Amino acid sequence: CISSGLQAQLENEALKLWYDGPATQWVEALPLGNGRIGAMVFGDPVHEQFQLNEETVWGGSPYNNTNPKAKDALPRIRQLIFEGKNKEAQELCGPTICSPSANGMPYQTVGSLHLDFDGINNYNDYYRDLDLERAVATTRYKVDGVTFQREVFASFPDKVVVVRLTADRPGKLNFKVGYVSPLE
Repeated sequence: CISSGLQAQLENEALKLWYDGPATQWVEALPLGNGRIGAMVFGDPVHEQFQLNEETVWGGSPYNNTNPKAKDALPRIRQLIFEGKNKEAQELCGPTICSPSANGMPYQTVGSLHLDFDGINNYNDYYRDLDLERAVATTRYKVDGVTFQREVFASFPDKVVVVRLTADRPGKLNFKVGYVSPLE
């Protein structure tokens, strides 16, 4: 028998993607977004990068990606999903929900926000996660006995990506901010 406290902890941990090192490539970064703006969070203690996108920056020409069959097909697709017939629902989605003429316009990056932290030569106790229930990416590590933490989330009502930086000792946050973009 599992105690209720342990059960709650296990259930909470199941809703997190966690890692013991920073992302070394884009596909390892943690995605955050609110439907309009997004960020990929790399979690590097020395050179943090937040690769950003925004809904009005995309590649290609304007297309109408709607499928006129979608409205009529949606009730049947929902019914199939509720009946546990996911394969059948997926097969119906292809010709009725997906665009018949184009696959949409891919988002393009608007650039990357960089935070370069001075004085970090060695770090330990590294932890990085994406809490799926709270939609918060956290990076935590220690340098010379000081615990540093970054929390990042995308707020839909506020239309922003928020980065909160903390250290458990005053005066220990020291960094430079930079921004690079492939756009002119």
